[in-house]
Amino acid sequence: MTPGSNIPLSAARVAVDVTAPVRLDVSGLLLTADGKVRSDDDFIFYNQPSGPGVTYTSGGGTAPDAVTVDTGAVPAAIEKIVVTASPDAAGQTFQGIEPTATVRDADSGAVLATFTPPQLGSETALVVVEVYRRNGAWKARAVGQGYANGLAGIATDFGVSVEEEPQAAPAAPQAPVPPSAPTPPSAPSAPVAA
Repeated sequence: MTPGSNIPLSAARVAVDVTAPVRLDVSGLLLTADGKVRSDDDFIFYNQPSGPGVTYTSGGGTAPDAVTVDTGAVPAAIEKIVVTASPDAAGQTFQGIEPTATVRDADSGAVLATFTPPQLGSETALVVVEVYRRNGAWKARAVGQGYANGLAGIATDFGVSVEEEPQAAPAAPQAPVPPSAPTPPSAPSAPVAA
């Protein structure tokens, strides 16, 4: 697939896995017609591995993480499931990393499509593909949209509440600095002749 292209899904249950030469965090977001989650429960990832019609499976570091969509179990209010990925290492970008998404029939394992986003650089998170409903039929679209502000940026864009990191405690006051020796007055300037 190429960015923006789509395919009809011939399987009711599809798995999207994302591979790369580095470990990735993969997740899925269930979106309504307005492009937002209904609540934080629609954000499916390693700490919340299942939601209505969507599950996350960890590859355990030896296989790719996957998001599986059971189109028959997705609520009617959900029009799209976006599959995202970000490098697991803090602060790492996609520079020099070419992730590949593989859309498979979840029951048979047959490959339905693959997609490798082109020319990534400073992005720290990526909407890789989306599985969406159009006129009652399910399709998959190659996206490849990157974010420089990580998975939190993607989640926030789609309406997930992201808890801020606690602010560092204020620095302890420093001990007072002893006054230095007084500076001798400078010599008066010579008058300037007019």
